[in-house]
Amino acid sequence: MNLPFPFTLVSKYPLIIHSYTLGGHLSIIKRLVPYLNSGKYKKIHFIFSLDWHLIPDRLERFKKEYKKYIDKYPFISITFLTNEYSELEIFRKNNINAEFCNQNAFLDENKYTIIKNNKKYNAVMNAHMSPYKRIELAKLVPDCCLITYLVKGVSQSEEYAKRILSLPYMSFPQFDGSTWQRYDTNQICELYAQSRCGLILSSEEGACFAATEYLLCGLPVVTTPSVGGREAFFDPDYVVWTEPTPEAVAEAVQKAISLPISPQEIRERTIAKMKKVRETYCDLLSDLAREDGIERDFRSEWDSFFVNKMMAFGSDSDAEAVKYLREQGMELNYSLLNRLHTAHRTFRIWWDHLRGKR
Repeated sequence: MNLPFPFTLVSKYPLIIHSYTLGGHLSIIKRLVPYLNSGKYKKIHFIFSLDWHLIPDRLERFKKEYKKYIDKYPFISITFLTNEYSELEIFRKNNINAEFCNQNAFLDENKYTIIKNNKKYNAVMNAHMSPYKRIELAKLVPDCCLITYLVKGVSQSEEYAKRILSLPYMSFPQFDGSTWQRYDTNQICELYAQSRCGLILSSEEGACFAATEYLLCGLPVVTTPSVGGREAFFDPDYVVWTEPTPEAVAEAVQKAISLPISPQEIRERTIAKMKKVRETYCDLLSDLAREDGIERDFRSEWDSFFVNKMMAFGSDSDAEAVKYLREQGMELNYSLLNRLHTAHRTFRIWWDHLRGKR
């Protein structure tokens, strides 16, 4: 079974595709290049945001796949976007193209907004139903609400869900007693509006969109120490750091609730930080265009290509991916002729490179 590969067609000229390293793989390249390589583009540029922090086995996998795809398709470029500066240093030490650009800058602030509502919960936690999220650390927080999703057929998630459902102070608005309903963004924001602060309690993961969703909705945050980059837009004025114990988390929630800062200020200061990261991203896009001899000011074009999380498409279906690209005006073909053209183009680049060394 193919892994889902969320991506966005950022630009047609130059051809730039933004995706995520789900599962620690870059397989979207081999799945899309045969359709895209019509010879119309000087290069096909792939940008990858990291979905998990850079653990050693993932780094080794990225090194192998980076080299494999650059060698196989010399007309592509690959750039990783890191969520932490330490990850950027590691990539560059390994001669891999990378820039710091925390994924949470790609949240759409028009989707995550402050909604006036009566407060029902002291805290809300938006977390995948998995042990690494450490949901049980919130077990002593009175009136805590859990927003989650359960991966069906994954025994680890199902067993963990049974444990979490037994927590005494926690509410589960998505659970009807037998099944979990998947909430959309509007429903999630409604629950944020009913809450006084947001919780994120894992010790490791990626940047975690929820960490910044809380802030955009005006909620102070309670967090444990972690790796992965979720603190990119944090500030001590609206974030309380706590030790990973139920007692400490419950105490931190009370501190967060009493912080003397307005929801509007939390939101505005967060957006200001996000915009600085977005400028770095747009400058990267302009640099890629310049490599192809094209002058583009992507800062001024932001609204024309930006979508929430930079995930315009998300499926495990190649056919659906092709449909999405065609809807964006792309001319695609995966005929025998196109595959021969890809092989010929690769050979010509390799041959020209070899001749240049003589």
